[in-house]
Amino acid sequence: MQRRETWRLLNSKPISTVICSFLNIMKHRGYIKDFQVQDPHRVGKATVELLGRWGYVVISTPNGVLDHEEAIKQNVGGQVLGYFH
Repeated sequence: MQRRETWRLLNSKPISTVICSFLNIMKHRGYIKDFQVQDPHRVGKATVELLGRWGYVVISTPNGVLDHEEAIKQNVGGQVLGYFH
């Protein structure tokens, strides 16, 4: 059985470095196709191409913004920024 992945565009505003880190983790784990940041030095916005996969917690740690698997590997804790499921 072949799985078909569908994607949609999402516009997010305002954008920050924390949100960019969150989106980078989602992209690295294959949960979003790509994202573009427009005007990052002001309020800015991001256009995100979503895929149909979910299932990670994103945490702000002393080692930076990490997903839960990487935080466990590095044995660090922190504050939950959000999750995608």
